[in-house]
Amino acid sequence: MPVNSQRPPQPRRSRASVDSQPPPAAELGGAPAPPPQHRGQKRRFGAAGIVNVLLTNLVLQGLLASNVVTVAAATLISQAINTCLGYAIYGKMVFRAQGLRHHRPLLRYLLLMTAMWLLNAAGIEAGEALGVNRNLAAAALIPCLAVVSFGAQKYWVFR
Repeated sequence: MPVNSQRPPQPRRSRASVDSQPPPAAELGGAPAPPPQHRGQKRRFGAAGIVNVLLTNLVLQGLLASNVVTVAAATLISQAINTCLGYAIYGKMVFRAQGLRHHRPLLRYLLLMTAMWLLNAAGIEAGEALGVNRNLAAAALIPCLAVVSFGAQKYWVFR
């Protein structure tokens, strides 16, 4: 090995150890596997989210179509349903968080859901101001709000 080489010498492996064990992921240039409790989080979030969004969006679409309440009231009602279902579903099933009965994750979740409600209402109002049907605007916001919600729940609420 040249004297001025940048790489440190690798330990030699016996032929038996090379055949029986795959090289570590870092050695292959990839990232190490996530811990077991994080595996499938996005799939679980997606599945739980589909159920939660279908139920709450059904309520939202019905309220928006009926013109009985304002956009803000319609989104508040649907967000309240989403919040009640979501805290238990996402906390227990998706992120498998401990201490859900403590005030800190609950307070953070309530703050996040308040922000999501305001973003949802503002997005629908903005879409309507641009001439987009408010039901279509509400549906178009779903993926955007889901990405924001997943990141905030994973890294802030249920960390």
